[in-house]
Amino acid sequence: MKRQDGYLTRQSGSWLGHYSKWILDHKTGQRKRLQRAFKIGPTSSVTKTHARDKLRERIVEEVGITADSRVTLAYFIEQRWKPLHEGVWRDSTKRTNNQLLRVLTHRFGATALEDVDSVQLHGWLNTLARTRSASVVKHLRFFVRSILAEAVEQDYIKKNPARSLQLPRVKSPAKPYLTLEEIKALLVAATWWPRERALLRLILTTALRPSELFALRWRCLDMVKNTLTITETVYRNRLRAYTKTSETGDVIRLAVPEAAVMALVEWHAQSDRDYAPDDFIFPNSEGGFLSAGNYQKRVLKELAAMAGIPKLNFQILRRTVATHAQHLGSLKDVQTIMRHKQAETTSQHYIQVIDETVRETGERLAGKLLQK
Repeated sequence: MKRQDGYLTRQSGSWLGHYSKWILDHKTGQRKRLQRAFKIGPTSSVTKTHARDKLRERIVEEVGITADSRVTLAYFIEQRWKPLHEGVWRDSTKRTNNQLLRVLTHRFGATALEDVDSVQLHGWLNTLARTRSASVVKHLRFFVRSILAEAVEQDYIKKNPARSLQLPRVKSPAKPYLTLEEIKALLVAATWWPRERALLRLILTTALRPSELFALRWRCLDMVKNTLTITETVYRNRLRAYTKTSETGDVIRLAVPEAAVMALVEWHAQSDRDYAPDDFIFPNSEGGFLSAGNYQKRVLKELAAMAGIPKLNFQILRRTVATHAQHLGSLKDVQTIMRHKQAETTSQHYIQVIDETVRETGERLAGKLLQK
């Protein structure tokens, strides 16, 4: 079938799009052409260019002509690119990916594929680099190149205007972490709260993420070997199996310095309730798991104010661990404490073996950060 562009008319203050569709007449066995028309929108708010783009999108959708370089980037993403990729996205990344794609379509969504210009792409990415994080800029560059490469593959455009799109230099702003004096002040502020004292000592020596921290149960703690076993996490206010490296659930075993174990023992002893093995180590008032957001706003914020710390959240606590641990052990030891896995290991389902050097680094970190 030959490519058709259709045509526009105005009627009663609205744009009408007209195109042809061929069907098979079952009575005669002959193909015949049917004229189609549909209302696009009012002429007062829809420009002719936008109306023409909508017409082309309808032609592509109804007639099945796919190689139309005038379809918009937004249409191509939703109808031709996402169906090929979103099926392998995990739930935890699907929302983030859609948010990133909205950043792209906000700028280029109404642009026809053949009008996407490499210079405009470079300028847009350079502008983003001044206000967005390096991770966001890197992901958007990847998406743009992937989308337009697929447009070439499907014969929508002849060349990929993003094939030479360079990653701009992103200025990394100074990110806050706690100094030794601030850590000491924070622990002093938590003196009369056994739960907070135990929680802070634990996170400052193990760099636990809040999703891991609030899913911990007492059966996860081995007070003989000084280890924690992580099998669950809290994700969007729901418990799920720990799935950093697989879809079926991982088991992560962490070395816990003696100071943090003793703080947990004190918290257990001073609590008003008798804990069973399946009870959460840091429960809410009803015995369920705590909300990271609520804890950060209601507890960490108050402790920070008492300690004279301008800003405190779980990310700052984890960054504090990495910053102060960097010269206490090897890079591999610090990466293991932070659980930043290499690409070749992230796909494996495994139980992490605790190396003695990692334990020693953790103990030295506890001695430095939890000194009295």
